[in-house]
Amino acid sequence: MANPDAIVSMLLDRDSGPVMQASTTKPLTPVKNSPSRASTPEALTDIRTFFFGEGFVNSEDEYRALLHEVTIRLAREEVLRSARGDEEIIHAIKMLDDLNPTLNLLSEHLFEWYSMYEEEVLPSEEAVREILTRREIPPAMRTLAQNLTDLYESRRTLIEYIQDETTLIAPNLANLAGGLLAARLISIAGGLGKLARMPASRLQILGANRAMFRHLRGAAPPKHGVIFQHPLVHASPRRLRGKIARKFASKLTIAARIDYYSGEVREGLAESLADSLPNRAGNFILKC
Repeated sequence: MANPDAIVSMLLDRDSGPVMQASTTKPLTPVKNSPSRASTPEALTDIRTFFFGEGFVNSEDEYRALLHEVTIRLAREEVLRSARGDEEIIHAIKMLDDLNPTLNLLSEHLFEWYSMYEEEVLPSEEAVREILTRREIPPAMRTLAQNLTDLYESRRTLIEYIQDETTLIAPNLANLAGGLLAARLISIAGGLGKLARMPASRLQILGANRAMFRHLRGAAPPKHGVIFQHPLVHASPRRLRGKIARKFASKLTIAARIDYYSGEVREGLAESLADSLPNRAGNFILKC
């Protein structure tokens, strides 16, 4: 019996390949004016004729077994192909959010242990690499330090992947907010489409869940959510943060809608945002 994976690859690579129909031995009739099907009857055939004609099977039992394997693999490939790019970003940013506290916790334990051998060592990736050069440490500590080094490298790779993917899927949003913040906005919103349909006032406080609950108990409403991570907001004077966050969220909403509905790159978004901000903040966004 033929290799099912090879058959699936061949079927997926043929833009006008055979239409798979297992219940009949008659050639299928082409769909009139359909751009996704071939326009001649010769290009269309049923799966039984295709399998037997190509010599993939020699008996009815082989045909049924191969049909079962091919249809399962075809379904799996179609599901993978239909997966949206923003779902990849959502999974990646969640992985990064879980990786950061894990790194911090393991690093804290490692340096507490290492303080028995050398005092006053500030936790850092460079210090972890230095621990690996010490010969007097026990093997278990060396293994932990090596694992931490690998995790640091994994985090760098993950950050690069998130930034690259976000730039491809949402270039305007990434240009304004940066790759990581854009990915985080997409993740919290539940996808680029949901972010694009979201009003700017909601995007402005996206991620400020705790502040919203405090507001329900009588505290002042939040002025910003996760966009506070952008230097344009957190580096601004406190009295201007609300105004800057509002204008920033407005431009981010426009960028998300352009990315989702058209996909074209608009070069003037950063300049437009800079013109609407105070001079110092406007100059900052242009430098970014």
